[in-house]
Amino acid sequence: MAVLLDTLKEMLPSLEIINGGEQLANKSHDSWVRSLVERRGGLAKTTALALLRPATADDVSGVLAWAAETGTAVVPYGLGSGVCGAVNAGAGAVVLDMGAMVRIIDINENSLTVTVEPGLRGGELERALAEHGYTMGHFPQSIDISSVGGWCATRASGQFSTLYGNIEDMLLGCKVVLAGGRKLELAAVPRSATGPDLKHLFLGSEGTLGVFTELTFRIHPAPALRKGRAYAVADMEAGIEALRRIMRAGWNPAVTRLYDEREAGRHFAGADGEAPCPVLLTMSEGEGLRVEAEVRAVDGLVAGLGGRDLGEGPVESWLEHRNVVPDFDDLLDQGLVFDTIEVASGWDGLGSLYNSAVAGLSSVEGVILGSAHMSHCYTDGANIYFTFVGKAGDTAGALRIYDASWAAVMRATLDAGASIAHHHGIGRVRKNWLPEQLGEGYEVLRALKRSLDPKGIMNPGVLIDMGDQ
Repeated sequence: MAVLLDTLKEMLPSLEIINGGEQLANKSHDSWVRSLVERRGGLAKTTALALLRPATADDVSGVLAWAAETGTAVVPYGLGSGVCGAVNAGAGAVVLDMGAMVRIIDINENSLTVTVEPGLRGGELERALAEHGYTMGHFPQSIDISSVGGWCATRASGQFSTLYGNIEDMLLGCKVVLAGGRKLELAAVPRSATGPDLKHLFLGSEGTLGVFTELTFRIHPAPALRKGRAYAVADMEAGIEALRRIMRAGWNPAVTRLYDEREAGRHFAGADGEAPCPVLLTMSEGEGLRVEAEVRAVDGLVAGLGGRDLGEGPVESWLEHRNVVPDFDDLLDQGLVFDTIEVASGWDGLGSLYNSAVAGLSSVEGVILGSAHMSHCYTDGANIYFTFVGKAGDTAGALRIYDASWAAVMRATLDAGASIAHHHGIGRVRKNWLPEQLGEGYEVLRALKRSLDPKGIMNPGVLIDMGDQ
């Protein structure tokens, strides 16, 4: 294989090739908790053959042409913040590290767009936009440890999505390199009726169909005013109804979050001064008069359902700590196994899904906490973010608790007719439940994979299984 890598370097002089060391080992996986447990328990698979760092779209094209000719598996890598196992490169695969492609190509202040390369760190993009008086409005918790290409590859959502939308609402155009090296350009236009929107083939494809090399997003003028409110509500049912009524009335607070009493107790202890109860957060931003009107309307809707105003303090606390990512190793050192699982449901089934999934988590032997919050709202429903924590004595016990907890939430979600993934993607952790979720659509997805990647070299083992391909 070394000879083949030497040939690749001759073909692409600007391509950096790293075929050993700590950097290769660290970038052969993402931040999936299950794989971390395996590595700590000595169960990790062999790391990838090499790390390839393209500098241009031509480099990406050359790598994928070479990979098709040699039958080499290619695992695209952004910044490794994914939590579903979409990066887990084994022996014989190469990791395509997009970290050298980080340019901001253009900020178009007339059309309100920004064009960037896929390896750009999200926080760096947002800071650059802020210097010009703009925002993209996309604020995932991982904004400082995730790439813009990774956002698109996983069909991501940010904390302010109720106002600004999700990544599919922001992506206007893109350039993609397909398996075999063909280049595809999908122009950034306000709207098009030229057949199906091909961007959506690659949004959420997790590197299994192609590799983004350029992305054009919608941006917005920075908001003139921001105001937050927190409310104590009687129970989750009342909180869900408040969110439903806010959305039904046509209001769009940038932030809409509802924490059950367990999570509210962890994050906002003492905010109410009474017994722990669910806490609802909203935050509005934009032009001043609209923000003031929205805050008054939300106040009235929540008060009408018995909500008690807790002021802006809990919202300010959330804003300050919202991007703090837990230290996974520290928790595992304490013998704890944990994860978060985000799903989505229509309003009709949201409350029952919350109850059944939390009950399912509580029934898993070794789980000491099952809780949830809601963090993205729509006129037809919302996201639910479940958290579980278990106590395990060894690696085998940790993996049993982990797998059983995921199975409990996936089963409850499928039985409720809801979506098994809201914004983290499928990776490996959800892959076994995808056929049931999609039905005949799963075969359509497999057919698409066979057409675009006939040799099955693009991130094999992720999203879908190709059987005898």
